[in-house]
Amino acid sequence: MLRHKEPYVLYHDLLGFWPNDIHLYEVACLHSSSSICEQGKRINNERLEFLGDAILDAIVADILFHRFGNHKEGFLTNTRAKIVKRESLNEIALKIGLDRFITCATHISSHNSYMYGNAFEALVGAIYLDKGYEFCKRFVETRIIDSFIDLDKLSKEESNFKSRLIEWCQKHKIDIQFALVETLVDQNNNPVFQSQALLGGISGGIGIGYSKKESQQNAAHTAIGRLRKDKEFRQMVMATAHKGDNPEIVM
Repeated sequence: MLRHKEPYVLYHDLLGFWPNDIHLYEVACLHSSSSICEQGKRINNERLEFLGDAILDAIVADILFHRFGNHKEGFLTNTRAKIVKRESLNEIALKIGLDRFITCATHISSHNSYMYGNAFEALVGAIYLDKGYEFCKRFVETRIIDSFIDLDKLSKEESNFKSRLIEWCQKHKIDIQFALVETLVDQNNNPVFQSQALLGGISGGIGIGYSKKESQQNAAHTAIGRLRKDKEFRQMVMATAHKGDNPEIVM
C-alpha cells in the first residue's frame, strides 16, 4: 500500500512506538477512494474508523472523568465533544503528520470530507487492535492531549453556540428558527451551506459551513455576538417575545 522501503521506521516516527501488525496501520491510512481488494473483499479504513470513533470517545471520557473529578456530566460531555469533533481531529492529524501517510484519490477535498480526522480515528482503531485499550489510552493521553490540547483552556471555551442561543430564546420566550438560505459549491465542487438564524422572525446573521450543522453553528455564533454588542438589535428581538407559553423551537 504505502510505497516505502522502511514502513516500520516511518510509522515509528509517526507514532512513537513500534507497531506489531503494520498492516492495520496501512489500512487505517487507506481512504475509501483508493480501496483495494484482498481475497475478494474491498479494503479501506472505514471499518477501523467506526471502531476508532467509539474507542476514542471512551478514552477521552475516561481521561476527562479522572482529570475533572469535581465537574458534572454536562461539563464532561461538552468538553469531550470539543476534543473529538471533526475539525479538531483534522487539526490533530495534520499536527502529527498523518496526512503524509494517507492514500487517497487526488480529487478528494479534505476540508469537506474530513478525511484526515477520519484517518486519525481509524489509526486509533488500529492501535487498539494492535496494542490494547490501555496502550491506546496512553497514546491518546501523552501523544495527543498532553502535546496538543490545553484541557483547562478548552474546557472554558464556548463552542455550542446553537444550544446557547436556543436556551437564551427559550428563557426569553422568543421564537427561533434556523433556515437554509442557499446551497452552493466550492472550487472543488463540494457543497457549501448557508443558514440563517431567525430570532422572532428577525435575522440574527448568516452562517456558512460544509454541513448544515456547521452553518447553523456559525449563524448562531453571529447572532449571539449581535445580541451582546448591538443594543438596538437586542431590543427588537426582545419586543417579539411571547407573553404566554414558550415558543416553538424549530431545529
